[in-house]
Amino acid sequence: MSTEAPVPFPPVRQTLWPMLLLFLAANFYSIDKAIVGVLAEPIKADLGIDDIRMGLLMGLAYSLLSGVCGLWLGSLVDRHVRKRVLGGAIIVWSLSTALGGLAPNFETFFVFRALVGLGEAAVAPAAMSLIADMFPPDRRGRALSAYLIGATIGTALSSVVPGAILAANLHITLPGYGVVVPWRSAFLLCGIVGPAVGLAFLTIREPARRGLPAEAKAPARVGEKLRYLGRQRRLVVPLFAGFCLYYVAFVGVTSWTAPLLMRTYGLTLPQIANLLGLGMLVAGVSGYLLGGFAADTRKAGRIGLMAVLPLVALPTAFAGYAPGLGLAIAALATISLTTPMLNVAMNATVQEIVPNDMRGFSYAFLSVVAALPAGAGGPFAIAFVSEKVLGDPSRIAASFVLIVLPCLVLAAACFAAAARAYRTAPADGELARVIGASHL
Repeated sequence: MSTEAPVPFPPVRQTLWPMLLLFLAANFYSIDKAIVGVLAEPIKADLGIDDIRMGLLMGLAYSLLSGVCGLWLGSLVDRHVRKRVLGGAIIVWSLSTALGGLAPNFETFFVFRALVGLGEAAVAPAAMSLIADMFPPDRRGRALSAYLIGATIGTALSSVVPGAILAANLHITLPGYGVVVPWRSAFLLCGIVGPAVGLAFLTIREPARRGLPAEAKAPARVGEKLRYLGRQRRLVVPLFAGFCLYYVAFVGVTSWTAPLLMRTYGLTLPQIANLLGLGMLVAGVSGYLLGGFAADTRKAGRIGLMAVLPLVALPTAFAGYAPGLGLAIAALATISLTTPMLNVAMNATVQEIVPNDMRGFSYAFLSVVAALPAGAGGPFAIAFVSEKVLGDPSRIAASFVLIVLPCLVLAAACFAAAARAYRTAPADGELARVIGASHL
């Protein structure tokens, strides 16, 4: 199969503005995603719901539309101007976050959280596709890290900002609505800044798509993409399964971290917000910096690294049994350290093992078959075990052990199987040709 002559990668100066906007987009979507878990206790009290429905708000609500529409969004990224997809998605999720702060009941809040998930589902496929076309393979991991560090800062701010708003007891008065209580004020303030970044994406220069066949300009159809993934199932199935299992643990942990610490140590959110945010920030930024260099220097070893990372995160499962708040946050920080490294390695691997015109689709497919069950199931599983199986929401520490521990161990086993499949793939096979094309 012939391909077009390689197009030079954009000069570094031309990538600075797009990367800054991608950094901000990752920052904002992490804030808007994580803020529900951070404010779980006041939301529960205000809306009059239990842990089970709170778990649905933190998981299923966010994942529902992104799962239903995920493959379409991924194909949209592969077929249309990515900067426009990104800009529109940011505006949708930001406005939905702000409006969620005004939701009068569980049902309305659920709808707005679903719209947040829908908007954010388009961002990662578009961002990964853009970065792959802006940076050569030996710098791509560090570029991914720079983008994803924004997500870590956002996750840290999702604790610090609401904590400060609750500590200040900030009430906002809106014409026609009335007084907005502090947790609702946090949603409003976090959501109103995003549309400006969405509009700014229209100013960037769309990079040329790389590695496309010269004789077939149109992207592959969905059926062709699924058949390619099916042919690579020996690698794809354990790789995606490991990602799913890991994220059941990770999303469950991050969703219930604040309630775990508040219930276990009898503290309020303002009392733990800064320490929690600092712990997530230091661990997350360190993880992305390490992950970026590892992804650029350990080509065949990326998946092997992914097999080790879930085991490094095992202390997280026992965070609720730490003898003090500081040690509990240190235990939780292990998964904040390993997740960035795993994200970079996973994203770099997916970009490498699929053709260019499948990158957006493949990332969306990963979200549907792996991240969707994890996003919906992780928060719900921890709530269900503590409330229905153990019969006591205050036993959330035991629920962490029962859900997080087996998921991380099984994830490590799946990644180990994927690493074997990668290493033993035929040197003259289809996968090897695709990997070679990704390095052009």
